[in-house]
Amino acid sequence: MNREARTAIVWLGMSLVFLAGAVSAPAQDDNSSKEAQGQPPKPAGTTGVWPAANTDDDAKAAPAAEQGPVNQYDGSIKQAGTGLPLLGTSTTPLRWGDFSIGSFEYFGIHDKFVPVGANPAFLTNLSILRTSLVFDRMVFKNRIFLQYLPQLAIYNGQFHANAGANNAVAFGWVFSLTPRMTVTVQNGFLQVHSNQLIPEHYLATDAYAGAVVQNNFLDTNGSFLADTVTATLKYDLSSRTNFTISPMYRYAQATNNLPNYLANGQTYQGVATLGHALSPRRTIGIMESYQVLRETAATVPVYARFNTAGVFYSEQVLRSMWVTGNLGADHESYSDRPGAAPWGFSGGFTLLEDFSKRVGLALAYTRGVMFDNYVTTRRSDRVDASLGFHITRRLVWSNSGGYFREIGPEPHTTGKYAQSGISLGLFSHVELFSTYVHSFQASSTPQILSGTRDTVAYGVRWLPPVHPMK
Repeated sequence: MNREARTAIVWLGMSLVFLAGAVSAPAQDDNSSKEAQGQPPKPAGTTGVWPAANTDDDAKAAPAAEQGPVNQYDGSIKQAGTGLPLLGTSTTPLRWGDFSIGSFEYFGIHDKFVPVGANPAFLTNLSILRTSLVFDRMVFKNRIFLQYLPQLAIYNGQFHANAGANNAVAFGWVFSLTPRMTVTVQNGFLQVHSNQLIPEHYLATDAYAGAVVQNNFLDTNGSFLADTVTATLKYDLSSRTNFTISPMYRYAQATNNLPNYLANGQTYQGVATLGHALSPRRTIGIMESYQVLRETAATVPVYARFNTAGVFYSEQVLRSMWVTGNLGADHESYSDRPGAAPWGFSGGFTLLEDFSKRVGLALAYTRGVMFDNYVTTRRSDRVDASLGFHITRRLVWSNSGGYFREIGPEPHTTGKYAQSGISLGLFSHVELFSTYVHSFQASSTPQILSGTRDTVAYGVRWLPPVHPMK
């Protein structure tokens, strides 16, 4: 038995021991629950408009409290793997001071990719073990958060650590400088090898907080990595009006085995907003942003600069319905990109609603300059929809689909997907799940694959809920 196999067996054994301890240690949950008495738990992020299937423990939870409008520009710390705002602390019993293990997941994956043309199909069968390691500490009124999603893949009978699988790391630090001023600094690192393997969170939602996030779903031709650093200064001019400034830097790189193939890119961005609360449930505001995008291929670098101005709106219409929107115009200047249009529409909206205790809907649309898992200086359109059915207290059926296209003359990249999944809650936040995804994408750039993909994923996960922060 080689060293990698022994390491994998030890890792798996420790995971099973920790999982068994989590299931058999409900008493420790009581301590964490005391931190949020009278407030219902909410999930760390779900793949549809419904959270994970409820177990008997979850059924005792109170209905969701009113959260108010969603702030699109407050610089909230993002969860690794979902992109959703971090709105609370996990109730996991696997906690040692500020360090905790937030989840355990096993995925079995069967994947078939058929390239465009008369090329043979590529079949992949593998298993993935994944956990969530979290460091979360409050220092006075400052919060430090670090999340890492280590994975262990079993492919063709061989074990591969994170060097052979996807990686996601998120870091955030919230500084409460004065009663009116906060600064949030965060860094997100993502590494994807060819495809994302686990077909989740294309449209990530939090049904208790109104958050909707459109994440990447296009498959890269080789590995892709991106590191994004942001800082958001928020100052409350009054109890109802606030001002934010958010600089951002992003580095991206895509590589494969083709000779002399390399696509790098940098993005520099600054966003300023002025928001005003018309009521506790409705906010409006204005925003201005400036972006510099640089695309470096094997030939000549391409630059694009975008000025965007617009208005935004956010409202919790009902106890279980949230709406956000933004509308504006962007101007592209000093661009080296052929066929660049100087003026363009920029905007989007999200809608999240639970029609009843059994049906929920999420919609999202975005037009403008997006940060996808490849390097580009083009504007693009993206629309996603999700419909979930709570068939029973334990059984959830979720469905979603999406479409993406770059704007402008040919050649450009397009993609679409349809996804359906079912989950069955067992006990103590453990659930069985299965998901099927069919996707198609077409691209003239060597960074993105062109073809059709069918993926079936199934497995079991343990994911304790999250209590809201006070």
